[in-house]
Amino acid sequence: MTSTRCNSNFRKRKRLVSKRSCCHKQTTEHNLNLLLSLHQIHSLNTDESAMTSKGAKETIASKLGFKSGSSACSKTEAELEKIRKENAHLRRKIDELAKRHIKPPDSDKSKLLERILSLETLRERNNQQLLVKEQELETLRQQLSARGGEVVASLQAQLEQRRKEAEQRDVMFQSLSQETENLKNKLVTVSARCQSLETQVTNGQVPPADLALVQDQLRDALEKNQQWLVYDQQREAYVQSVLARTLELEQQLAQAKQQQQQQQQQQQQQSKQEAGSDASANPVGPDKDAQLKSQYDQLLLGVQRDLESQKDQATRAQQELNVQKEQTLKAQTELQSQKEQVTRLQEEVLALQRRYEDKCSDLSSFLRRYEERSKELEEAKMQLQAERLGNRHAVSEERKVSSERADRMRVELENMDIRLEEERKRSAELLQQVNMLQKSLLSQNEEQRRIAALEQQIQLSAKDFENEKIDRQTMQHQLHKVLKELRKARDQIAKLESAKQPNARFSEPSSYNKLEFERLTIDDHPGLTSPSKVTNLLDESFLECPKCRTPYPTSRHRELLTHIDYCLA
Repeated sequence: MTSTRCNSNFRKRKRLVSKRSCCHKQTTEHNLNLLLSLHQIHSLNTDESAMTSKGAKETIASKLGFKSGSSACSKTEAELEKIRKENAHLRRKIDELAKRHIKPPDSDKSKLLERILSLETLRERNNQQLLVKEQELETLRQQLSARGGEVVASLQAQLEQRRKEAEQRDVMFQSLSQETENLKNKLVTVSARCQSLETQVTNGQVPPADLALVQDQLRDALEKNQQWLVYDQQREAYVQSVLARTLELEQQLAQAKQQQQQQQQQQQQQSKQEAGSDASANPVGPDKDAQLKSQYDQLLLGVQRDLESQKDQATRAQQELNVQKEQTLKAQTELQSQKEQVTRLQEEVLALQRRYEDKCSDLSSFLRRYEERSKELEEAKMQLQAERLGNRHAVSEERKVSSERADRMRVELENMDIRLEEERKRSAELLQQVNMLQKSLLSQNEEQRRIAALEQQIQLSAKDFENEKIDRQTMQHQLHKVLKELRKARDQIAKLESAKQPNARFSEPSSYNKLEFERLTIDDHPGLTSPSKVTNLLDESFLECPKCRTPYPTSRHRELLTHIDYCLA
């Protein structure tokens, strides 16, 4: 009974292990399918994001005039196509295996693991490519913002140029209008002067204002000239009188000098005569000599004073004469300048007459020019108005186009940002799912290893048990043979004894034989009835925990299972 129970428990355990392995296989297949589907979704999302980012880049580059690197995109697309085909092929294989319920070999598992690793590496590559594409998008944004700023700056510069041109044209128009007004005023004044001159010429009345001014200037010049002539005559008479006075003074000076010399000579002669007479006669007293000396000295002083005064008068007269000469020279120069002015005025009068004639000729040409200018001015007004209208329309259209471009670029940038955020979220979710699947695969692989180790231990214990069972069965078979031979021998002995003692002894050996047979039959089945021997056989084989390697006998397999659940949890 115990052996049957053990066999039933062993079979149940085996079924449970097989069920667990099947469930584990199904879960692994399901997880692999999920992983492949998620990777395909991730690859499709990356393809879509790459295609969208590529399309957006191409549109932005085509709008901005940049060239996109198509070689790298074509290579990535070719790799993604290969990966899609391989994923589809693997999915078909897994579906076929799931339909057939065939256990995939270890080579397929290794291939799947290699494929998962390759997918991981490809995911890393795709992440790197996404980072590169994000950097390219950032550069495109910067270029777009810079290009948009350049476009706006160029448009603003064009607007400023147009405004400046319009202002210059306004200024030119105003200056032309002012010139036309001035020309009109000049024309009016010239026409009025022409009319007045014509009336004066026809009537023979008052000369024009310029001629009157010139005549007044000539009269003033003639009057001043006459005054200068009178002044010059007076000055010449004064100079002549001064010269005559100086001559008289010089003559007086010469006469005084001569008289002084004569007086000195006379005095010397008198002194000599007196000295001779004194020497001849009685000498005169010293008083007379002193008186004579004093008189002589006084006369000398008076003569010297007269000479000095005459010299002073002569120098004064000379200075006055020089001043008068300078004044006469100045008057002559002024008179010469006045004469020159008169000649100049006469020349100017002639020039004015010529200019008047030229002005009359210029007036006719000016009238023609005025008419031409008025026509040109009207044409310029029309052109300016047309250009203003055209510039306004062009500026409004350029503003609209620039605003529309800016709005489009902003919308595209916002859409690209939204797509990038969505792709980042999707990639993050897919990464989380892949990590979860990897963790589940790792845990399932560990469980598979544990179950495989337990299955091996159970198979070993089952083999040991079967070997022991076979040995026991062989022993039982041999015992049956021995018992049969003993029975035959006993039967023969009983027959022989019965032949000797037919009646009395026949019952005893039969009872003895029955008892012996029962004992032998009881001894024949010791494995079936003796639980101690079964437990001894089960205790001889041991099972180990796959994690901590603690040994358990096969009779305590339930404790081992609880220990494994506790240890692996």
